[in-house]
Amino acid sequence: MNKLSKVVVGAFIGPFILVFLIWMVILDMQFLWLYIDDLMGKGLEWNVLMELILYASANWVPVALPLSILLASIMTFGNLAEHNELTAMKSSGLSLGIIMKPLFIFMMFVSLGAFYFSNNLWPIANFKMRVLIYDIQQTKASIVFKEGIFFNDLEDFNIRIGKKKSDGEFLDLLIYDYSEMKSSQDYSKDPRDYKRVISAKRGSITHPKNSSYMLLDLYDGFIFQEWSSDAVEDSKLPFMRYYFEKATLKVKLKSFDFERSSEDSYAKDEQFLSLSQLKTLRDSAVKEYAKRDESQYNITKNKFAITKVRSDSTMLNIDTIVPTVNYFSALDSVSQKQNIVRALDLTRGLISSQKVPLALKESAKRYLRQKDISWHQKFTLSYACLMLLVLGSSLGAIVKKGGIGIPVLIGIILFLFYFIVTRAGEELAVDGALSPLIGMWLSAIVLTPVTIIVFITANNDSKLFDMDFYIRLIERVKKNKKG
Repeated sequence: MNKLSKVVVGAFIGPFILVFLIWMVILDMQFLWLYIDDLMGKGLEWNVLMELILYASANWVPVALPLSILLASIMTFGNLAEHNELTAMKSSGLSLGIIMKPLFIFMMFVSLGAFYFSNNLWPIANFKMRVLIYDIQQTKASIVFKEGIFFNDLEDFNIRIGKKKSDGEFLDLLIYDYSEMKSSQDYSKDPRDYKRVISAKRGSITHPKNSSYMLLDLYDGFIFQEWSSDAVEDSKLPFMRYYFEKATLKVKLKSFDFERSSEDSYAKDEQFLSLSQLKTLRDSAVKEYAKRDESQYNITKNKFAITKVRSDSTMLNIDTIVPTVNYFSALDSVSQKQNIVRALDLTRGLISSQKVPLALKESAKRYLRQKDISWHQKFTLSYACLMLLVLGSSLGAIVKKGGIGIPVLIGIILFLFYFIVTRAGEELAVDGALSPLIGMWLSAIVLTPVTIIVFITANNDSKLFDMDFYIRLIERVKKNKKG
């Protein structure tokens, strides 16, 4: 590496790493704020939180990396131009392209790393983060229950505990049980009439492995059941009380224990797959959809008498079929009406029978679009790194301002435009308005010509974007008016 390469790359790496870390911290804080309700008061270990932040950070790299490259390149070349270092390099016969060459080579390695990240690390990070967030949201019930406060996040129970011991045992439990209220019609007018209260001196929680139920073991208590006035109108027992030494409540719950979920349930989401996995899944889907279309074609064909049980080679041409007009006109009016009604019913039935296959076909197209979008997404980040480097370097050489003032403002505005176009293209591709190829590369299609024009302008030292040139021009016009 020659001295020029060291100067340019060294001037870029510092701002690039700094800006990247700043934006990663900002985006991580946004993520933590989004999930603050799920994280607070769960008694999670610090290593679990750090693991979650690590996975979330990987999710923000596709946003922070292009923005950091754009800002750092504008700041670097703006600083070189402001201190006349860029002018000295050009005066020695070096073009802007030659000056950018070492930085472009460095960015090619960054782009290769970005591709490896998009194809291998990003899917794994999304995969692990989805599972971890689910587990945190369903964390331990013994932590969620607070002393003296009713916990009402359960489906059929409100539970209050008087005291919680260090070994996880509860004392003085009071439970309002609504599990049987839905099956009874006596309380449909006013559910407040339903009263089923469970009281126990002691209790503890167990959660069977691989079960969606929590078991609440209760000791030394009673169950108080008050019947509705309509149900016991002629009864002398308006309520009942049961005493027990031990009872077990089966509480329907996704999971209260912090145990790692099975990752198989997320295995087919396209955001968790690499290129080879996407290709395999897409090819399998195409074969499956082709078999389904063929089966539906045969079903529809057999609904018509002239095509039923016929192969494609022996199928009659519709133009060769002679209509039997005399048959219909020879019928009396009642038979004609009956034939018309029957024909209409058959047509309606045929149309109705095609609604589900058409919906399935549209769903299949949407599924394949999602896979194609994810496939192209693996490459767009790498190209964006190279494109935004050239665009930012050219703009920095034109504006001739370093630091965090004008370069940051210009960079953020350009990145917002890039981000909006990227998201718009992706949404249009998802909806089918654009093909996945055009939709995912829309930002590149729009910004690549702009990048080329800006680079040529900066390489030729054009005054088109030079703000100092316009300021001097305005001052000169003012002086001429005064004179």
